[in-house]
Amino acid sequence: MKKILFLIFITVNIYIFSNVTIPATITSYDRVFSLKDIFPDLKFDRTLAFFSGNSITYEASKLKNLLLSTTNFTNITFESSIITIKYSPEVKNFNSSNTELYLKTYFEELFLTNTPKATINNFEISKYMKDTKISTVLDTTYRRSLNNIYGNFLILDNLNLKKYISFKANVSNYDYVYVAKENIPYKTPLNLNLLKKKIMDIYSLSMSPLKTNENNLTKFMANRNLRKGEIIYENAVKKIPDVKAGQVIPIEVYFDGVKILSWVKVLNDAIIGDIVMARNEKTNVLINGKLYYGPKIIINIGGSKK
Repeated sequence: MKKILFLIFITVNIYIFSNVTIPATITSYDRVFSLKDIFPDLKFDRTLAFFSGNSITYEASKLKNLLLSTTNFTNITFESSIITIKYSPEVKNFNSSNTELYLKTYFEELFLTNTPKATINNFEISKYMKDTKISTVLDTTYRRSLNNIYGNFLILDNLNLKKYISFKANVSNYDYVYVAKENIPYKTPLNLNLLKKKIMDIYSLSMSPLKTNENNLTKFMANRNLRKGEIIYENAVKKIPDVKAGQVIPIEVYFDGVKILSWVKVLNDAIIGDIVMARNEKTNVLINGKLYYGPKIIINIGGSKK
């Protein structure tokens, strides 16, 4: 009987440890990142890393290898390709009387809604307002300059008086960027053979890196000569035109339920969605219209498409 129960116990444990999904963000309440931060019900624990700041970032594949080597899990999946472990000291009996902590929590919820991969490393309010009793937060305005955020809360205090409380925060946002594997000449179409992916704090960059799916890389080309090891910024590339000047494409004109088809010569390079200038080769009339997939130009001057 004991053997049967033992086998059932082992089978259940194998099943439990065989399927698990790791969230994109994990919270640790002390300066040690350990297995129990991910799996609080584990009977054993093991230290995985120590915090040097307020967050640790892992590539999902690397964290998976670490977990497979330290647990009995056999099938681990991840909500994101980047996993962030945030240090957040546990607060007992939290309430709005702790003004700075209250506003930090309020700002975190607001800021991380649109940037869920970001991390707030430091937050502080004006020292002259730390004893303010808050009734309601009416509005929040802020601006980010690289890793620093500066802003103001408009609040009602416990006497129903409006006050502004200024704050500043230090933030980071680790994500993949594309980096040139080799020198890339001007007008060269991009592809994964020319680029590699690297995790960086994109908030520390002075320009916006190119953000596009790997499958869409071939739609871009170098807008200048790119050097080996250079981060690929948005202004260093441009989309490859869907039509080029001199190309002949169809045009559809709709008016009062009538559809007119013809052919025109495009006068400027353009991508889908651009307004294109074209010339009807037979009538020599200049036409402006929106470029659609096909590619083709569609103009609706009051009729309905059929």
